[in-house]
Amino acid sequence: MPAIAFSMARAGFPVVANAPSPAPHGKIGPMKLPDLDLHLLRAFDALLRERHVTRAAERLEISQSTMSTQLARLRELFGDELLMRSGSGLMPTELALLLWPRVQDAIAAVDRVIEPARFDPATASHTFRLIVIDYIDLLMMPAVMRRIRQEAPGVKLHVLQTNPHHFGEMMAAGELDLALTYFPNAPDYLKGRKLFSDRFLGLAAGSHALHRQPLDVAGYCALPHVTIEPVAAQIYNVQIDEALAPFGLRRRVQMIKPSFLALPFMLETSDMVASVPARLARRMTRMAAVAPFDLPLELPLFDVRMLWHARTDHSPAHDWLRGLMIECAREA
Repeated sequence: MPAIAFSMARAGFPVVANAPSPAPHGKIGPMKLPDLDLHLLRAFDALLRERHVTRAAERLEISQSTMSTQLARLRELFGDELLMRSGSGLMPTELALLLWPRVQDAIAAVDRVIEPARFDPATASHTFRLIVIDYIDLLMMPAVMRRIRQEAPGVKLHVLQTNPHHFGEMMAAGELDLALTYFPNAPDYLKGRKLFSDRFLGLAAGSHALHRQPLDVAGYCALPHVTIEPVAAQIYNVQIDEALAPFGLRRRVQMIKPSFLALPFMLETSDMVASVPARLARRMTRMAAVAPFDLPLELPLFDVRMLWHARTDHSPAHDWLRGLMIECAREA
């Protein structure tokens, strides 16, 4: 059986070599195999993701007219509108939502069949989509890109900004390949590998008075703090807040930022302090006139992890990328 037929059969599609016309509206009837090819499956998937013909066409790098033609063919084959107009976009029908997971399974099955048995970095032209929290970005990504430029000049990394609570869903949908993150409650259906462990240190201007006197928990909380939290996430402050809870104390937070980008330059000219991962704190001492200090709290180590979906677990290309990340983490 051809690969596409095998994949469609496994995904639950009725495949008949010589079949009658499409079934009445709203029902799936048997269809001719040549009528439903991989291009149509990818078009279906893109349309369901984007809910917009133009954006779906851009996603697949085809013309809008070609995408409109493919949508018309899909409607004819399935005997259903699949996507209906709703405001400025399109709304999927119940049948479309039912079919979508099967279409994704069929595409993934075909991709596994046609993917090369080996991956040659020197000639590869892959694009990998990642989310990398800025802490890891600063520590690891310069080394990662040096290695890629040396070993795989045709490989491109697309680093996405996304809500950390959604990256598991994005991986399951094939929109994201890898996450490098400290995230205490990652979805348990993802694969993972520890890259390294770290702990929290305080960071303040090198001239700050706290460097010259003992610091207790109450004194630490009374200082003006800058805290870092990515959008819609609580990943950096959970440990510290939990450690302060038995004392009935909270930090005096004066500023909340979504990234570490300008933190050392802000601290070096103020009396504010921050609590940051130790490896990052040491790196920041090379960027500005800041110095680390020990927190007056008993805090456990935390793990920085690499996460991926099972669908890429046996991919030679993704295995190469994960190996590269592990080696660069050792350097960091």
